[in-house]
Amino acid sequence: KPEKRFVNEQEDEEVVLLLRAHPITNIKWIMTAVLMLILPGVLEVTGAFAMVPGNLFFAGKLMWYLVTLGFAFEKFLNWYYSVFIITNERMVDIDFVNLLYRVVSYANLNHIEEPTMAVGGILRSMFRYGDVHVSTAAEKSTLEALAVPYPDKVVNIISQLSEELEKRRERGE
Repeated sequence: KPEKRFVNEQEDEEVVLLLRAHPITNIKWIMTAVLMLILPGVLEVTGAFAMVPGNLFFAGKLMWYLVTLGFAFEKFLNWYYSVFIITNERMVDIDFVNLLYRVVSYANLNHIEEPTMAVGGILRSMFRYGDVHVSTAAEKSTLEALAVPYPDKVVNIISQLSEELEKRRERGE
């Protein structure tokens, strides 16, 4: 068996689904980053900074590109490391906020009360992604997987795994 794949993974756990937001959700920040990359060139061509000395303009442009790179890198990390993991025993919701902060929530499958999904809007319907909300009996009442592909299938898998776990526990496994 490979090494642990996530924080506090138990020995007998098997990862059934690893979900992250649909790739189409990245379009907004990618377009913003592209516009940020183009902006200094456009301003230079229009002569908006004609009175600024060349060295100062170069330093300003360099800083702008570094900020743009940082923005794009942070958004990519947020998308890549914010995951919703479903195992044969529980669900793990990892929300990557920034490089120094993340929130990890767990819910055992036998504590699930009601998995639901929501798909709204043209883009979500076209690309078949939506939000999955799982109500639990635990302290944190809801786990959320936002903008994940095929939310209807995810809800079905969660329900099936919950039922299978219940049957295994009844048999004493």
